[in-house]
Amino acid sequence: MPHARRLVFAGSARLGLATGFPRTVVSQDDQGRPVVNVVDNLPQSERFFAGGDTTVRGFALDRLGVQHIPPRPNDTLDKDGFPLGGNGLVVLNAELREPLRWGVSAVGFIDGGNVFARPSDIDLTTLRSSVGFGIRWKSPLGPFRIDYGFKVNRRPISLDPLVLESRGQWWFSFGQAF
Repeated sequence: MPHARRLVFAGSARLGLATGFPRTVVSQDDQGRPVVNVVDNLPQSERFFAGGDTTVRGFALDRLGVQHIPPRPNDTLDKDGFPLGGNGLVVLNAELREPLRWGVSAVGFIDGGNVFARPSDIDLTTLRSSVGFGIRWKSPLGPFRIDYGFKVNRRPISLDPLVLESRGQWWFSFGQAF
């Protein structure tokens, strides 16, 4: 940063858009007769997921997504908060890193993002965010980091509006977040 020789600003922006190739899936109906369907969704292993130490740090690993109560067809988290993944992803990160002493740095960050069922569902007004702090240490094995992200605007996780998401998430890992 200008006029602050030691302060480092780091930023990242990620946009993911995907669609599957149409394929034929054969299943059986209630009477055991074959039913042929053409689907174009991605297999779950190929979908986008967010939440975790390298995306939005206030959320548990892969637990960031769209969830409605009651559930809707375009949700990317099921009714229990289990990730389904999606074909659209937006992740934005910003960090300020201040070196202290003995290879230790203090960090403040803000992260935002979400996972969407389809690229056409991407809506920047529905991005979830977290803010937090961390410590970095340049260890002999590489950079070690500890971060804590606080969710901004926690949401209810059930029909009871008093049962909210967790406040945030701790992360312990090697390397930079992005």
